Amino acid sequence: MMASEPKPRYEMVNVQMGYVMVEHDLFSRSVRSYFSAEEIPPREEYREGNRMWRSAVAGQSFHFDVRDNSTGEIIRFPELLGLLYYGSCKPESDIYRIGQIAHDANVSIYVAITYETGEGTRVPLSDSKLGILNKVFNDRLQRKEKKVLILPDLFDLHRTISYGEIMIDVGLTSMEEGG
Repeated sequence: MMASEPKPRYEMVNVQMGYVMVEHDLFSRSVRSYFSAEEIPPREEYREGNRMWRSAVAGQSFHFDVRDNSTGEIIRFPELLGLLYYGSCKPESDIYRIGQIAHDANVSIYVAITYETGEGTRVPLSDSKLGILNKVFNDRLQRKEKKVLILPDLFDLHRTISYGEIMIDVGLTSMEEGG
C-alpha cells in the first residue's frame, strides 16, 4: 500500500485454516455442518443425545474475523461456511446467468453459504455482515475497475451443491495490498 492511500476500514484478522465438516445422523438422516480447526479432520462416529453422528464430508477451508479499523471492533463470522463462486454453479442456474452478466461488467459474484444445524435450518447471515464482507473484499482489490459482489444464498444453493464445491479462491483471499 502506498503511503498516500488510506488504510482500509475493514481488515481480515484471525485467519484460521481448518476443515468444513458435514455430518449425518444415522437415525433421523439429519445433516449439519461446522468448522473444525483440528490438524486432521475428525472422522469418528459419536453419540449426542438420541442421535448418532457420522462424518460424511470434510473439505479444507478457513475461518476469519474482520476488524473495523475505525473502531477496533472485531466482527466474527461463525455462521459463514464459505463463499461460493458463481462459476462453480450449474450453467443453467439463475446465479450462473447473473454471474455471467456481472462478469462482463468486471464484477465477480460470490454467494455466502452459511452453516446448517442438525434440525436442517440455516444459520442466518445479517445484511450488515454481508455489507462488511463486500467492503473487506473490495477494499483488497488491486484493480479498482474490478468489483466483488457477495450475495446471500437467496438461491438455496446450499441444497443443490456438494460442500466440495465451496472452494477457497486464493486470489480473493490472499490479495496483497499495493503492487
